[in-house]
Amino acid sequence: MSHERESQPPLFVALPNPPSALRLTVRTLIGRVEKGAIRVPEFQRPLRWSNDDVVKLFDSILKGYPIGSLLFWKRSFEEDTIPIGSAHVQVGRSNDGWHIVDGQQRTTSLAASLLDLDQRGDLRWEVQFDARKGVFLPAAGSTETHGPLSGELRVPLRVLGSLSRLGRWLRERQLTEEDTVRIEQVQERILDYELPAYLVETEDVDALRGVFARLNSAGVRMRADEVFQALLGSGDRRTRRQTVDLGHLQELCDIDGFGQPPRAEVMKAVLAMSGLDPSKRLDDLGEDAMSGLVDGEEAAEALRRVVGFLQSSIDDAVPGAGIPAYAFIPYPVVFVILARWFHLFPETDETGRRSLRQWLWRGVATGVHQRAAVSAMRLQIRQIREGDLAGSLSALLEAVGEPTGLDWSLGPFHANHAASRVELLALLSRVPRSPLGAVSWRSLLSQGERVAREIFGVTGMEGPLRKLARTAANRALLDTRPTHLVTEFRKWRWPTDRDSLESHLLNEDDLAALIAGDRDSVLRRRAERIRTLASRFLHDRAGLGEPRVLPVEAYLEREMSGEST
Repeated sequence: MSHERESQPPLFVALPNPPSALRLTVRTLIGRVEKGAIRVPEFQRPLRWSNDDVVKLFDSILKGYPIGSLLFWKRSFEEDTIPIGSAHVQVGRSNDGWHIVDGQQRTTSLAASLLDLDQRGDLRWEVQFDARKGVFLPAAGSTETHGPLSGELRVPLRVLGSLSRLGRWLRERQLTEEDTVRIEQVQERILDYELPAYLVETEDVDALRGVFARLNSAGVRMRADEVFQALLGSGDRRTRRQTVDLGHLQELCDIDGFGQPPRAEVMKAVLAMSGLDPSKRLDDLGEDAMSGLVDGEEAAEALRRVVGFLQSSIDDAVPGAGIPAYAFIPYPVVFVILARWFHLFPETDETGRRSLRQWLWRGVATGVHQRAAVSAMRLQIRQIREGDLAGSLSALLEAVGEPTGLDWSLGPFHANHAASRVELLALLSRVPRSPLGAVSWRSLLSQGERVAREIFGVTGMEGPLRKLARTAANRALLDTRPTHLVTEFRKWRWPTDRDSLESHLLNEDDLAALIAGDRDSVLRRRAERIRTLASRFLHDRAGLGEPRVLPVEAYLEREMSGEST
């Protein structure tokens, strides 16, 4: 499979002319937003500011602090329905429109708070000014009060956003001249506050993406995946190669309930496929490296194969790792490394897939796949070399090593911890049942952190028993309504429900103890069974003691080169 890089345009395209400098009052800014003459382009990130951020913004304006400059891109707009905060507004054409390149959070916060729009219950934009105390306050949970006894006089910002709205508001209240003057002065200070701005005029969208990414790649203003998406995630980059849209790739991964990996992990997978270091900042990778990214269609196909491998059982005709959903992967770094593998070796045969399964689970057993082991991730990605399937497999297996033995110990259960996910998968391997039939892992997963529910409540437990109740010994995979599963298990009967009970590592003595309320004996016996189950589960999937067998392709390569097998 050929992976020659096509010639691509530079990522950071120069602007034809420097931007022109402007000074905008808040009054002018929000007026343009309301008319639809200022809009948000597709490469902007989602709104992330909270109500506290909005309060701080207006406090800075009131105190006369600088709140940063804005950057706009001159465009023509058609009629459309646009979002302003959580409101949606029908706007007309604009031949002098501006796209927000930098300053979306500030511009949206000013407009959404000061304009009189239906924000659909979104309290981020509900801010009030307490005229007596001289401070801005979140409106959530408060009621507008005024009068000498209350000690408060709160004015909603949407009232301060318009002279006419404030005039009506004041006429409806009998305020002192001092209060009225104070409120009018605050309105004037807000609406006449000037912001420095720059206006770029260019027809080259790539130049704007470069400006946006460069502005936001420093510090912590945007996450790496947001900068990546802005720079490379959509639009025509003057090449026939398909661009990489992280959101689209996330959706493609949700095959048969697998779920969507975090966008940041999908970005790392794309970088790994491209032979780049996924742990580095985008600016540190260099423009030349980023210009050589994998094609979007190739990335999508590789991720489909990764998901297929992870979901396939170890006993399937086309074997895999036996991990049905992203949320169950003990160490998600394997998703990134496998993306590199299946990009370079999409047709890996049955033997190669069994070796990959050994690699994945051995890395879990030895801890090499821990998120903190960044150097181990880099090493393994580098060791997957195009055209050398056998050598790459051998290098991966050597990188994780082979544990000499497995003696599982139980620790506190947390659904997002690697050890707990191994225990979850081990329990799933028992094919848990209820008297009504098999329990669906999909229904369990929909319950989030409660995918494995407690059998007994820990209230009243002390010492060693309480510690044991915090482990998987006190967890079962059963999607029923009761808060604690002991209520459900007590309804079952032996031997009628024997298969269902045994699927949860419970026997006849355990059922009797459950009914009698003997928590100690149930948890101690079940803890030993889970330790044995988890050890055997990991031993089998890691293929401990199995001979290393190379894929057929490797033997053919050796035969052609004259090497001895």
